[in-house]
Amino acid sequence: MQNDDTLDVRTPDGDELKKDAHEFSDEVRALMGQIITELLSDGDAVTPERLIQGLHLFSENTDDADDYLDCMELIQFLMKKLH
Repeated sequence: MQNDDTLDVRTPDGDELKKDAHEFSDEVRALMGQIITELLSDGDAVTPERLIQGLHLFSENTDDADDYLDCMELIQFLMKKLH
């Protein structure tokens, strides 16, 4: 059974990622900052829903596997916080 402080994120090939939701890498934090900056520069409100949408769009358009996984990790973390 999984608690609220863990993530169940898997790579497209089924490998598991780190489980601790509070240990985001600098790259993950930078990605979130980039998306927040884009939302603000477009005049959009920064809400969890908008962040999830931005992360999802970014993940669909990246060819970098690490960026994709970072997006999935953040999306899952934010979705857990919404529920």
